[in-house]
Amino acid sequence: MLFLLLLSPVRSWAGANPPPELVQLEREVSLKMAHARGEGYIDAARRQTLAEAEKVDADAEKALHDGEFERAENDLLQAKLLLHKLGL
Repeated sequence: MLFLLLLSPVRSWAGANPPPELVQLEREVSLKMAHARGEGYIDAARRQTLAEAEKVDADAEKALHDGEFERAENDLLQAKLLLHKLGL
């Protein structure tokens, strides 16, 4: 029986499916985050804003994994706002 449990796929998002709008928001933020990382900001203020966005995005990913979709949405929207401040 333990063998079967070890072979079962790991379920993300705590076994529940997030709303499609939340999945789309997560994809949008991820793409913008990748773009921001590629920019290579040299001034301290923009690097700090990017660091804040990365932290909030990581918190959103954890919330998604834990099935806390409302918290994930709030974090993703905050990350999106920070990325907007960077011009993305």
